[in-house]
Amino acid sequence: MKHFISASCCLVLLLAVAGCSGSKRSEYNIPEVNLPASYSNLSKVQSEKVKTGETAPMTIPQSISKWWMHYRNDELNSLVDEALTNNYRLKAAIARIAQAKALYGSNLAQEFPRISGSAKNDISAPVYGLGSVKQGDKVQSQHTYQTGIDVSYEVDLWGKNRASSEAALERAWSSVFARETVSLTLSADVTSNFIEYLSLSDRVKTAKTTRDTIEDMLRAVDERLKGGEATSIQLAQQKSAVADAKAIIPILELQRKQKINAIALLLGKAPSEIKIKSKSLADIVLPDVNPGVPSRLIMRRPDIRKSEADLIAADADIDAARAELLPSLNLTGNYSYGSNYLNYLFTPESLIYSAAASLTQIIFDAGKSKSKIKFNEAKQAELVHNYMQTTYTALREVEDALVGMRFLSLRQVAQQESVDATKTAYSLSRSLYKLGSIDYLTLLDTERTMLKAEDENIQIRFRQYRSTIDLFKALGGGMGPDDIKTVEAKQDNYSYKDGNIRLTDELPLVPDDKPIAGLRSKGFWVHMAATWSEKAARRHWRRLRNQFPTMLKNLNPTIRREPVAKDKGTWVSMLLGPFENRNDADGLCLALHSKGQGCQVLVR
Repeated sequence: MKHFISASCCLVLLLAVAGCSGSKRSEYNIPEVNLPASYSNLSKVQSEKVKTGETAPMTIPQSISKWWMHYRNDELNSLVDEALTNNYRLKAAIARIAQAKALYGSNLAQEFPRISGSAKNDISAPVYGLGSVKQGDKVQSQHTYQTGIDVSYEVDLWGKNRASSEAALERAWSSVFARETVSLTLSADVTSNFIEYLSLSDRVKTAKTTRDTIEDMLRAVDERLKGGEATSIQLAQQKSAVADAKAIIPILELQRKQKINAIALLLGKAPSEIKIKSKSLADIVLPDVNPGVPSRLIMRRPDIRKSEADLIAADADIDAARAELLPSLNLTGNYSYGSNYLNYLFTPESLIYSAAASLTQIIFDAGKSKSKIKFNEAKQAELVHNYMQTTYTALREVEDALVGMRFLSLRQVAQQESVDATKTAYSLSRSLYKLGSIDYLTLLDTERTMLKAEDENIQIRFRQYRSTIDLFKALGGGMGPDDIKTVEAKQDNYSYKDGNIRLTDELPLVPDDKPIAGLRSKGFWVHMAATWSEKAARRHWRRLRNQFPTMLKNLNPTIRREPVAKDKGTWVSMLLGPFENRNDADGLCLALHSKGQGCQVLVR
C-alpha cells in the first residue's frame, strides 16, 4: 500500500512538473507586413495662410491624438470634446470593454483553485430506517449537522487555462482598440460636418451675393427695355437667371441645416440645442500636413491593432483546443466537521476529510476535439488574411489622402485664377453691355460662368479640408488618454477601472528634460510603453525583444506602477536604461520610432 501511495505521489509530481513547461506557446507571432519606408505621394504644395500671422505646422506632429486642434478653432475643439463625452456609440463601446474585461476575469479564475464552504442540518425519521418502528412505538428523529470547506483544482498541465486567459485578455484589448476606432471615426465625423457646415455657409453667402448682383443687372435690363435698347426676351432671360440664383439658396440652406442635425446626433443632443457661431471657412486654418513620418506608423491605427489582438486571441484558442486532446488532472479535497449533536460539531472526533486526484483522457469523441482544432486553425488563417488586408487598406487610405491633398492644392490655385478671371470678365461685360458694345447672351454667359466658378472654388476648399481629415484619420489619430479618462469620469457605470488605457504609440517623441523620481540609477531613460497591467507590459517587452533582438540585446526593462487619478486605478510604465549619454538614448528612441514604436527620453 505504501508503494502504491508513493508511486501515486510521484506520478502527480511529474505531471505537475510537466504542467510547468506545458504545451502552450510562450509567444504568438504577428505576420510581417512589407511596407515601404515612406509614402509615395507626399504633398509639396503649401497651404494658404487663412489667418494673418499664423501658419499651420509643416509636418504632422508625432502625437496626433487631438489632431482636430490643428484647425485652430475653439468651437470645433469644444464640439469634439463634447462628442467624446456624450456620444452614445462611444459609451456603448466603453460598455463592451467592461464586458470583455469581465470575461477575462472569468477565464483567469480557471487558473486558480475553487474553494467553497457549506453548512447543512438534516433531520430524518425513523432513526433506523423504514419499517424499524413497531406498532405503538414512538417515532424517533435524528439531526445531522455538517459544515466544511471543499477545494477543487484543475492542474493546467498543458496550458489550456492559460491559453484561454490569454485569448480573453487579447479580446479585452481588441475591445479597447474597437473603442479607439469608434472615437477616431466620431472625431472625424464631427470635424467633417463642422467644416462642411462652414463651407455651406460660404456657399449660401456667395449665392446671395450673386442673386443680388443678377437682380441689379435685371433692373439695368429693364431700364434698357424702357429705352428701347433691349428686348422682352432679354428681360425674360434675366428674370430666369434671377430665379435660378434664388432657387440655389434653399437647397444650400437645407444641406446646412442637415449638417446641424448630423452634429447634434454625434453630440447626443437635440438639433435645437446646437448653435454654431463660426460663419466661414476663414474661421479655421487649413493644416499643412505633409507627413515626415515613416509609413510603419500606420501600424498604430486602432483597427490594425484590433486585428492584431484578434489574431493573437485566435492563436491562443488553437492552443486551448489542442490541450483538450491531452489528459486532464483534477484535484479535489474536503475538510469538514459532522455530528448528530450540535454541541459536539467541532470536536476532534467529528472531523471528516478527504482528498482525491483524478486523471482523465478522452478516448473517443467522434472527432469533436480535432474538429474544434481545425476550426480554430481556419479561423486564425482567416484573421491573418484580414490583418494583411486591413494593413494594406490603411496604407492605401493614407496614399489616397496624400494624393488628394496634392492635386486639390493644385486645382485650388487654378480655380482661384478662374474665379478672378470670371469676375473681371463679368465686370467688363456689364460695362460693355450698358454701352451696347456686346449682346445680352455674352453677358448672361459670363454671369453663369462667374457663379459656377465661385461655388466650385468653395467646394474645392472644402475638399481640401476633407482630405486633411482623411489623412489624420488614416494615420490613426484618435482619442488620447486624457479624453479616455474624461469619458470614463462622465460614465461611472461603464468605467474601465483597471484601464485608463495609455497605449504605447500615444507617447510623443519629444525629449523631456524634467527629472523623474522612483528610479535607482541616474541617467537617461527611454520610456517605451504605458499599459493597464504589468502582465501586458511584460508581454509587450517580449514582443519588442523578439522584433529587435540586436537593438535590445543588453537591456532590461524597469516596470513602474503609477497612479492615474483619484479612484481611477493605475497604469504601468516600462523604461529602458539608464544611458550615460543622451545621444545613445535619443538614438535608440529614434530607431524604435522609425519602426513604428512610440517612445520618449526621460532623465533622472
